[in-house]
Amino acid sequence: MKLNSRAQSAQNPHNHSPIVLVHGLFGSLDNLGILARDLIADHDIVQVDMRNHGLSPRSPEMTYPAMAQDLLDTLDAHQIERATFIGHSMGGKAVMALTALAPERISGLVAIDIAPVDYHVRRHDEIFAAIRAVSESSASSRQQAAQV
Repeated sequence: MKLNSRAQSAQNPHNHSPIVLVHGLFGSLDNLGILARDLIADHDIVQVDMRNHGLSPRSPEMTYPAMAQDLLDTLDAHQIERATFIGHSMGGKAVMALTALAPERISGLVAIDIAPVDYHVRRHDEIFAAIRAVSESSASSRQQAAQV
């Protein structure tokens, strides 16, 4: 799926590969904006909303291979052959999955706050349970949702 994205051209164009900024769980394309502001001087920048985040399409499938394919589809939509990726947390892991799917499309990878291992700590279970409870309730306002 093509992701919602924001593309910006370098202020001082060079032959550097574009940089794709990929946010983490519960984030959006604005999360790595401070990096975009610095990198835009010499690099084209693409910031993305990952699936089920921001303004990107929704899907019941939320796997790293699916997210990697989304990144590939978004590269294609922007006609980018190769890019450097900076991924934070979930975004870093999605980019790592992209290295298995299409290594020839990656000119560089910076993974922030993540490793390519399975984490056994379940820090977000309470958040997911609360989201699920509100979704399954008949709440139609923030006030009603807060009572769930």
